[in-house]
Amino acid sequence: MHDVVNQLINTTFGWGWPGWLISLISYLLIATLLFLIAPFQMLFLTYFERRAIARMQDRVGPNRVGPEGIFQPMADGVKMFTKEDIVPDSADKWIHLIAPCIVVAPTMFMFAVVPWGPGMVPVDLNIGLLFFFAISSVSAIGLMMAGWASNNKFALIGAMRAVAQMVSYEIPAVLSLLAIVLITGSLSIVDLINYQGGLFISTMDVASVPDFGLGWFIFTPVGFLAFIAFFIAALAEGERTPFDIPEADSEIVAGYMTEYSGMKFGLFYLAQYVLNFLLCAMTAIIFFGGWQGPGVGWLYSLAITPANPEGGWIFNVLSGALGVFYFLAKTYIFFFVMVWVRGAYARLRIDQLMDFGWKFLIPLTLVNIFGATIWVGLTRWGAAEGLAFVEGWSPIMRWAIAFVVTLALNLGTYLYLARIYAESQSERARMDDEVLERLTNVA
Repeated sequence: MHDVVNQLINTTFGWGWPGWLISLISYLLIATLLFLIAPFQMLFLTYFERRAIARMQDRVGPNRVGPEGIFQPMADGVKMFTKEDIVPDSADKWIHLIAPCIVVAPTMFMFAVVPWGPGMVPVDLNIGLLFFFAISSVSAIGLMMAGWASNNKFALIGAMRAVAQMVSYEIPAVLSLLAIVLITGSLSIVDLINYQGGLFISTMDVASVPDFGLGWFIFTPVGFLAFIAFFIAALAEGERTPFDIPEADSEIVAGYMTEYSGMKFGLFYLAQYVLNFLLCAMTAIIFFGGWQGPGVGWLYSLAITPANPEGGWIFNVLSGALGVFYFLAKTYIFFFVMVWVRGAYARLRIDQLMDFGWKFLIPLTLVNIFGATIWVGLTRWGAAEGLAFVEGWSPIMRWAIAFVVTLALNLGTYLYLARIYAESQSERARMDDEVLERLTNVA
């Protein structure tokens, strides 16, 4: 993206300008564009969620401000700006002020490595995946600061819940991604997308297979299990139902946001919705090919041909536009799933949340990593790695055997862990009933 903007500036009005100045203007324009995307995404997502939830609950939803209520998010934003900023007398005022900024800032930085389409990558880091999830962890510091600085017991409990939940569910999220990284051999987000071209991952090295853009990881047992684990962890990290425990209004008012008002309160919601959008975008990128889809590769191949070495810019534009459409469509579909889960499921207890993460999700993702090594061995290795017996197999046969073996491994592990987890939950429920009965008898 930087090169494209550079060239655009240079050809439009940059004749005679030094290269460093053009690069500086290019980076400033890209950064400004990314910072503008975040609030507009929040405006759209809040309106979409409120209308969708209203439809699920047989209500109308926002419909007063503008046609069909489309200006309601902007009205809410104006309200946030005009509301009084109240700081408790006993609060640590400086930390209380800085905390929302520390929560919002990492979500803005995460936009830097999100690829929107072919050639539309703000920064193509070779460790982009690591950068994305390392930066996302910084928000936990701001949440803890908000709960501590408020000097409110509900705010502190909510902050402790948020940090514990984020730390606990980042582990299965990273472990699920590790299985994908083992297959691709790269932490570059662009490499992950390019790897998912073709028809299926098994046929990536078969020259006769055209680039349909459907070689998504979701079509493999390893990728499917990693997707399920990652999306559940994303719900927890984004504090979505049924994992919205840090701000459970029936228990702790508004959690770490209890003592915030005005635009400070709005910044927390901005960070939360932007983070949810980014997690949905990363789900689409890692497991569903991002901008990959039918027609993108074909249009891109027509952009530069031997007969047209200068490149057909119209095909380049069409390829980019189609790629952006695929990427955004997948991302918004996953956000709709988040909204649907909110409308369909009740909130978990904090003990159920921690039990599910540590006793079920983490062991499942660890076994999935083992399945990823089996996949790599059966589909790529040969005599040099001690697997000479697979060299005589065709690529399709190797893929089919790897598919069956990893499917059996993951399915067996899931059934075993599900049985163990169900037994532990039944035992916990029995113990809770006994405690309740004793308390009733004492009363």
